[in-house]
Amino acid sequence: MSPPDLLLAALCACTGISAVSLLQKMKQPLRSLSVTADGDRQPDWPKAFTEIRLVYEISGDGVFDEALVRKATELATKRYCAVGGTIELGQGGCRILFEHRIV
Repeated sequence: MSPPDLLLAALCACTGISAVSLLQKMKQPLRSLSVTADGDRQPDWPKAFTEIRLVYEISGDGVFDEALVRKATELATKRYCAVGGTIELGQGGCRILFEHRIV
């Protein structure tokens, strides 16, 4: 993996761990969660990310409360992940977008 790929992997791991913890605390029927990321980068060096998109794929044994899933993924992305906070607060910042899918 290249260093930029490792950054995306770290972001997926950090937000994913937080999302699992939050969904469990919210008593959602979580069985599995995966996070994928892709991003746009500047054309010139240092080729920093300008936007990163995260997709949370969530499945479980029961019906999910859509509002709670949205809240958990938002908190995991915007509040509890030090990797994401570091990326967004860096020089010029990088917007991180996210969505979730219940499967």
